[in-house]
Amino acid sequence: MNLKSIQTKALLALALCVVIGIGCIVGLMSYFTVENAKGIAIDAVTGSQKLFTILENREISKMTAVSDALIMNTQVRDAFAAKHRSRLLQLTAPLYPQLKSQGITNWMFHTPEPGMSVFLRLHNPAKFGDHLNRFIDNEVVRTHGIVAGNELARAGFAVRVIRPVYDAKGAIAGYVEFGEELGQFVHALKNQTGNEYGLLLSKKYVDRQFWADSSAMWKRRDNWNDNSGYVVADKTTTNDNILRFTGDLDTIPVQGTVLERYSEGKSQFVRGIFPIHDAAGNTVGAMFVVRDISASYLKMRRTQDILLATTVVCFVLGVVLLLNLLNRFIFRRLLHIIHAATRLVGGDFETVIKVESDDEVGQLERLFEQFRHIFVELMKQMTAMQEK
Repeated sequence: MNLKSIQTKALLALALCVVIGIGCIVGLMSYFTVENAKGIAIDAVTGSQKLFTILENREISKMTAVSDALIMNTQVRDAFAAKHRSRLLQLTAPLYPQLKSQGITNWMFHTPEPGMSVFLRLHNPAKFGDHLNRFIDNEVVRTHGIVAGNELARAGFAVRVIRPVYDAKGAIAGYVEFGEELGQFVHALKNQTGNEYGLLLSKKYVDRQFWADSSAMWKRRDNWNDNSGYVVADKTTTNDNILRFTGDLDTIPVQGTVLERYSEGKSQFVRGIFPIHDAAGNTVGAMFVVRDISASYLKMRRTQDILLATTVVCFVLGVVLLLNLLNRFIFRRLLHIIHAATRLVGGDFETVIKVESDDEVGQLERLFEQFRHIFVELMKQMTAMQEK
């Protein structure tokens, strides 16, 4: 290969253009693949956050309706006003299994202020008397109206509705509270979206001993030491690897955030997280969202491979076509001129250069043919003069 020839230089330049072009195409396709995966993750996070809010509002409305019906029951109202715990339990205990089947896991009656405390827990009747000083407790005392919101207790996170109960004379007899564990929301979310979810609770708001006791009571593994800043309260997957989060829950933006694309074996996941706030506005937890994009990712990769193969074939065909055109219209004709000039210098005055077109090379062919005629005539004159 003659590196000084224009043909070789053109071939090398075209080869370099092909390599650069294919590299750019591969880079663009990889970029769009990543952006597509990111878009799927954003949809998973925002969609799940909206659905969580819808579920939350729906359950608050349901518990509010249940409380409306309860305070209309004069027997329950009078037993509570009389602070007759056994009578109140007798009246309400048959109702609790039905409410529990509808997701209402917590049902409590509280004594009025001052010294607000638990009077009766339907979900744990033997435990009562503990003093209350949560945000929603203080709010219901301050407003004497219905207060709803998320509240993180020492070992559980629930959406709660609390409202005052008035006796027959219109005085406040106390308060009734209903709650649903947010852990069950993760399963409702999965049923509707197909994604995997994990409910994370900040250790700053969870009592260590109570968490250990509740883990033993529910016969679940105590996972307190699995992560430094949070505990996994509930999850829909047995794969703990896809629920990794190394950041601080307090730093998660309100609208949630996409974390990364994650590979495990042949499976591809996109992961995101959005914060969960309590009634006081504190970031007490977060919902981890994991979407399996293996099928979509495989389809994107197949499309990428097809596009890459098509691009390579098109580039190669384009180079071959361009080289053929260059060879036909330029290089072959230049070689013919060089060949004719070489023969002319060697004494062959009969090799004619045909003008094949009116392009630039054709103009060169015409000028060289004119030069050849002049040169031949000059040589004939010189020969004739020498003979004389």
